[in-house]
Amino acid sequence: MDFSLILELFGLSIAAALIAGFVVPWIGSYLYLRRTSFYGLALPQLAATGVACGFAVMPWWVDHVGIGDLELAAALEDTHAAMNYHLGWASLFTMGGLAVMLLIGRRSGSEVAHVAGAFVIASACTVLFAHASPMGEIFVHELLRGEILAVGVHELETLAAVLGLSFIVLLWLQNDFILVSYDRETAQVLGKRVGAFEAGLALIVAASVAAGTMTVGPVVLFGLLVLPPIAARPFARSIPHFLWLASGFGLLGTALGIWASFQWDLPLGPCVVLACALSTLPGWIATLVRK
Repeated sequence: MDFSLILELFGLSIAAALIAGFVVPWIGSYLYLRRTSFYGLALPQLAATGVACGFAVMPWWVDHVGIGDLELAAALEDTHAAMNYHLGWASLFTMGGLAVMLLIGRRSGSEVAHVAGAFVIASACTVLFAHASPMGEIFVHELLRGEILAVGVHELETLAAVLGLSFIVLLWLQNDFILVSYDRETAQVLGKRVGAFEAGLALIVAASVAAGTMTVGPVVLFGLLVLPPIAARPFARSIPHFLWLASGFGLLGTALGIWASFQWDLPLGPCVVLACALSTLPGWIATLVRK
């Protein structure tokens, strides 16, 4: 296995996977603290639905709204314009779906059931929207399979910008986000703007999931949001330590998945997820030993 050749051909895809492997588990840790890790299942699927919808309505959109004054064929081939266009649809579906799930779940008291329902509905809509566009069907199929070896410069720049900004904001306001996520009542007593921080966290989650799904796919996003926090929890001595450990496990799992993918010529996305799953074994063993 010639790593120099691999880096030359797939360096951008590897860089995108490693960036997601470090930042996404940090975001997933807040979902874990809020006991809403199951959102990590529905949100990437909602983002994929948005991408598929974007392909389905693209002919109409080009004719009536326009994508940078491009014709349909040019818009499909222009990765810069297409990335911005589909990122908008992915963000719209992710943020809209998150808002609806939060609103309905809190009012009905059965948040888990509604998230599961959102996942099923989004999965069905993804297939139907993709079926309406031959180009979209191919793209979404590769996205769902975890084929993430065609990342371009613009895709990497977009992912790095969104995840980088999200990480900086979460690190800058870490204490406030931790308090609001872990103990909402205490945060209210202390006079924190709980609603603003929750809305900010929801925006960060939605934007990161949308950009990540467009680049590394929903399967990888789901795995990175959920598995590294599970792996980190048994070893965490404090919540900040938990956040850093989750990112460390995510980065390690991503690196091992990349190695396995090229070593055995397997799809990169599933390899990353399974490597992250293996990283939960030490914590599971440690928990059994402590008992």
